[in-house]
Amino acid sequence: MTDVLVRDLFDGPLDIVGDVHGELDALRNLLHQLGYSTDGLHPEKRRLVFVGDLTDRGPDSPGVVALVQRLVESGAAQCVLGNHDLNILLGDRKHDNHWYFGEEFALDGSDEPTPAIIADETIRARVIQFFQTLPLALERDDLRVIHACWDDDMIEVARRSSDAVALHQEHAERITSAHSQQPDLDKVEKGLEFQNRNPVKVLTSGREQRAAKPFEASGKLRRQERVSWWHEYNAEPYCVFGHYSMHRGKDRGSSRALCADYAVARRWQERKQHSFNGDFQGMLAAIRFPEKVVVFDNGDVELASIKG
Repeated sequence: MTDVLVRDLFDGPLDIVGDVHGELDALRNLLHQLGYSTDGLHPEKRRLVFVGDLTDRGPDSPGVVALVQRLVESGAAQCVLGNHDLNILLGDRKHDNHWYFGEEFALDGSDEPTPAIIADETIRARVIQFFQTLPLALERDDLRVIHACWDDDMIEVARRSSDAVALHQEHAERITSAHSQQPDLDKVEKGLEFQNRNPVKVLTSGREQRAAKPFEASGKLRRQERVSWWHEYNAEPYCVFGHYSMHRGKDRGSSRALCADYAVARRWQERKQHSFNGDFQGMLAAIRFPEKVVVFDNGDVELASIKG
């Protein structure tokens, strides 16, 4: 891989798709609602951009990766690396990526595995090969796309690298070495340094701070919480990001930054509810730029809450 990790974003009108998380049917529905053909072409010459987190939790992560890879390799789409995608590159077994390691798993801790297509060696090789080609950020004069957090200092570091895994490991080792000289740091402080001083971690999963009280997320008790960095973002280019899994009507960004992740990752939970009638609350969506409207996989359309 020779391309640097911060690359030029497509010119022209774009449809920026939020985190897909293995929801292949939702992705196909969304592309239809947006007016794309099966080969990713649009009659108005629009193009697709994906904010990452293609996999995990949903029923068909391999299918999503195969579809997005085909669109990217044909020149019809671009995609940045998300934290779930990074975990797979790192071989990091998480609560929700057991499908990749060939294992059934129940995300809710029950005896009933969460429906998911399980990867074999061929699928694993294809997924790794594709994720290795993805940048961490895309930019043009009026627009930036990142998975979790646009941080100018970390972007500048990423501009000088072409390998996300190597960059992540370099900084992880540097932080570990520094900790050996800081015996008084507690576990939370060390965790925050691993998160906030590693450019790959910041760009793919955002900055974090000590939580006021522990909370459970993804099957784990956590003492670090995410920072809402977008409230401080006031750069001239708009920024579209994913990662934060916000339902419609929630805090969706600031005057220049907007989250495209409308919580489609929570559909596995909705399917298990006895009262579920087929109408999802978690949606897959795309932000149309420069129009600044949001199109959902069920066909709904609303104005994006970007001002200016």
